[in-house]
Amino acid sequence: MLNKKKLAMFILPVLAIALVSAVVAYYGFFKVDLTIHQPIDITGNLDQDVPCNSGGVCFGSDIIVSNDELVEEKLINISNNNWNSDVKVSYVSDISLCKKDVNFSADKWECIGSGGSPVWVRYTLVGDKFNAEIINNEISDYVLIYYKDNSDRFTSPAKAIILDNITGNLPYEDDENADDYDYCSTGEYDTCHGAKIWYVPADAILSDGSLNWSRANEFFFETELIQFNSDGEIVIYPGSSVTFKPMFEVSQYAQDWTGTITTTIA
Repeated sequence: MLNKKKLAMFILPVLAIALVSAVVAYYGFFKVDLTIHQPIDITGNLDQDVPCNSGGVCFGSDIIVSNDELVEEKLINISNNNWNSDVKVSYVSDISLCKKDVNFSADKWECIGSGGSPVWVRYTLVGDKFNAEIINNEISDYVLIYYKDNSDRFTSPAKAIILDNITGNLPYEDDENADDYDYCSTGEYDTCHGAKIWYVPADAILSDGSLNWSRANEFFFETELIQFNSDGEIVIYPGSSVTFKPMFEVSQYAQDWTGTITTTIA
């Protein structure tokens, strides 16, 4: 009798498990082969050797950060591990300015071939303070300005801001080109938003800071929109890239030194 009870105690759980297993089923299944793609690509000379004299300003070579994502903009941060107080590190970019076919009834103005050689400007992309200078085809009595658009670019024009008077990051938050007006949607530039840098005759800037638009055919206009950020935060717009190079400003009292300065793009 005892053996039969033990046998029953063993068989009943097994039968219960078998019955449960018999009724478990599924509707179907699927599998996923996941492929990950990083849209941010960094190219250029990633291991640079830059000689520089004390008291000098020296440049590294171009680094290109591109975003091949065609829909979403990407925010990057450019920083470095420099600890040498005799060396100031910033990052600069170059942009060309051109004369354009002035047409106030058109949203998009094209560069004109007969407008002379383009003017090239080197400006601070990331650094303590914004600076810009002509590096090719400087013209006497012309000045560089930041042109900040108001809500209506033509009927309510903004005033010219001499670049020496720039305070804070570019574009300014109240610039129509900072967020609202989208140059990618109009097909003008790959840089959807940003600041406009122009090169204009100094005497075309009126006493109230506005421009004499009757002389617009003398202006050199932007060919893309730029950014400046003291914290290193730069937007890479869909399908576009940013090209920059490191700039090293060395104290005239700096002693012989060899060190590695690593720039991180995060």
